[in-house]
Amino acid sequence: MSASFSHQFNVQAVATEGGSAQFGTNVLAGLVDGIDTFRHELERKRRSRSLGPGMLAAFLWVDDAELLRRIAEFPSACVVVSKQPRGPRSLEKLHRVADAVKDAAGFPARALPHLEGLRLHEDGAAPVVGPGSTSPDIQLSALRSLGYRKAGDHLVPILHTKMLLLGELWWHDEDGSGTVADVIGFRPSRLWLGSANGTESSRRSLEFGLWTQDPGLMKAAQKFLVEVVAQSEELDPDSNTLTPDLVEPDYDDEEMWEAYTALADDAPNEGHRDGE
Repeated sequence: MSASFSHQFNVQAVATEGGSAQFGTNVLAGLVDGIDTFRHELERKRRSRSLGPGMLAAFLWVDDAELLRRIAEFPSACVVVSKQPRGPRSLEKLHRVADAVKDAAGFPARALPHLEGLRLHEDGAAPVVGPGSTSPDIQLSALRSLGYRKAGDHLVPILHTKMLLLGELWWHDEDGSGTVADVIGFRPSRLWLGSANGTESSRRSLEFGLWTQDPGLMKAAQKFLVEVVAQSEELDPDSNTLTPDLVEPDYDDEEMWEAYTALADDAPNEGHRDGE
């Protein structure tokens, strides 16, 4: 007979601001149900400038089949896990998880503040951009990794959070200055915080999980998750250290100056109109 905790440990509550909390076993059920409820509600009342629901999350690890299915099927999702070792057993679980989300849409990087100006590195180096360079439309993979790979008995710092932020992606045809532009963004709506990893085994352990719509918590969680995503890599990168895929580009100063002076030369001279 396998060891297990009884249902006597299970407690549920509703906070004054409306969020639900769960203590005991199988708290991932509350996470999955919350994802389903949010998506159903948002898609039922979708507005004209909405691009649909979005998900950002950070876990130590994710292998729960139901949670992976929600990630894979979500219109826009990016979930970051701690970088995994590369032993035979670890590679097997990495391949299994990667296969579960292979058809996922991922998440548009430019929808997140501070990521729209970043570029993918080129063989570890920052790409050089000039006045003719276009901004790439980077689609982040649905499952990514962060941090350092453990080698031998040497302990390394890890991503140990268990959090998931749901919101809505939106579109607008003007930027903040009123200039015509193709602008998208992400507006957070609900935050899940807990002790449970996104793993099947966590369903048998005593954990807690809660949903909140507290504006301050959601703002702080988004800021943290954006930084996690910004410094993340593909799920199984070759690097053993923190080596972000996204980097600040280098600018070709000479080409930039030439373009600036060309624009200045073409500009009309207000002090010398025709006939004066």
